[in-house]
Amino acid sequence: MRFNAHFHALTFCLAAQIGVAQNAPLSAIDWLDEKYTPADTSQPKDLQPIVEPEIQVVPLEDISRNSVGLLPARVTGLPSHLWRESQSNALETLLNEFPAKHNPIIHSFLFNLLLTEADAPVEDQRKHAFLKARIRKLIDLGAVDAAHAMLERAAPLPPSLVPLLFELSLYDTSIEPACDPVLELGSNYPDTAARIYCLARRGDWLTATLVLDASEALGEFTGRTAALFHVYLETETEDEIDANLPPNLRVSALDYRLYDAIGLPLTPDLLPRAFAVSDLSGDNGWRAQLISAERLAQTGAIGDNRFLGIYSVNTPSASGGIWDRVAAFQTLETALKTGDDVAVSLDLAWSKFYATDLAQTFANIFAEDVVKAGLTTPAAIDVILMSNRYDAAPETNDFRTLVAHGIMPVTPPLSPTERAVYDAFSKPRIPFVVEQMIAQGRLGEAILATLIQLDKGSAGDVRDLHESLSTLKLIGLEDLARRAAIYALSKAP
Repeated sequence: MRFNAHFHALTFCLAAQIGVAQNAPLSAIDWLDEKYTPADTSQPKDLQPIVEPEIQVVPLEDISRNSVGLLPARVTGLPSHLWRESQSNALETLLNEFPAKHNPIIHSFLFNLLLTEADAPVEDQRKHAFLKARIRKLIDLGAVDAAHAMLERAAPLPPSLVPLLFELSLYDTSIEPACDPVLELGSNYPDTAARIYCLARRGDWLTATLVLDASEALGEFTGRTAALFHVYLETETEDEIDANLPPNLRVSALDYRLYDAIGLPLTPDLLPRAFAVSDLSGDNGWRAQLISAERLAQTGAIGDNRFLGIYSVNTPSASGGIWDRVAAFQTLETALKTGDDVAVSLDLAWSKFYATDLAQTFANIFAEDVVKAGLTTPAAIDVILMSNRYDAAPETNDFRTLVAHGIMPVTPPLSPTERAVYDAFSKPRIPFVVEQMIAQGRLGEAILATLIQLDKGSAGDVRDLHESLSTLKLIGLEDLARRAAIYALSKAP
């Protein structure tokens, strides 16, 4: 594809705007864990050409609420007009299409997109559709704390966002449920079950029971849900048999709380990822905490430092499975501190992690120490390349190390994946639809579409890999392009 001068100028401007992202922390969750500060609202807006806007009357608080984020521009490097020219329904569709399987490079940057402060897209501002879509995607990834913090930044919440806040407050049983806004809405709240639960928590058991009876009479509840409430409220008609039946296939956050309250807690590792946060505290034992940390690390929903703390807090007393990973991890920690058998310990530990979805978390934790130790074994090179310190890998005949330093060989490589990467950095090609998005100022939409294409490319579609890496490079996301290329090369058969 030939690109005209206008598009080259446009991509140059975008590269200048996004270029600071190369110095941003690669883990948004790590940054939130350690360095969270309120956004700098004094930062000037990007200058835009004067146009005749369509006049809309929108309360200022709604505009602010739809633009809310946890990461300021100085952290993400993303421009404030990221979403401005896009339709919220188009962005919501892309987020819903986003792959569920784990690709750490893609998810790492997705957090930056979801959490960044940026002008709201075009939508009916009172519906808050895009904010809801961002919150939902954070929940899918298991980033419950970040999602909860986003809604806190959007306060005071309109009625349409209260159900999301209530749901988020239920995933972790150590957090107080957000019942006050539910009860303030009274009968206007859309979920009767939540009202019954909150009435009971407030101590108004009589009203809770009356509402339950009325709801049953109207057929609002299934037998199992009604039974859970009867047991929870200790009514005269409580049904232990129905309450002890296996839960529904799709367990809600409220179901999870009710089962816990009646003494029949559900196991979080058999439920969607968001429920894993309830075991992070360690109250249910170290093994449950480890399982929770691993599940959340797979999507980047837990910071590397927190993962390190959980993995190091105790000594494994068993073997096999997760215990072998913990033991090898801790043996490497000890070796790096003492300087004894570092290479052997690294080989053993990497053999436990490299084929798992925890490989990048492991690499990020140990890469700096591996670089300082001057190790050049194959495992050491792998760990450095898979980490945020990928550019510290020494140049070798391994094509990945050349990519890490932005060097393309004179002779193109032969394997399909390597050739796709080579072409992306030497003969870039952008899909027409993405080119149009960029030309129309729909930058965030273009990035989301490119990340979805990148996931397909990383799974083996060399055309998608070529085009997605080309797009990232040409719009100024060079660091992301290199890391994604290294990941795809590492996973290639």
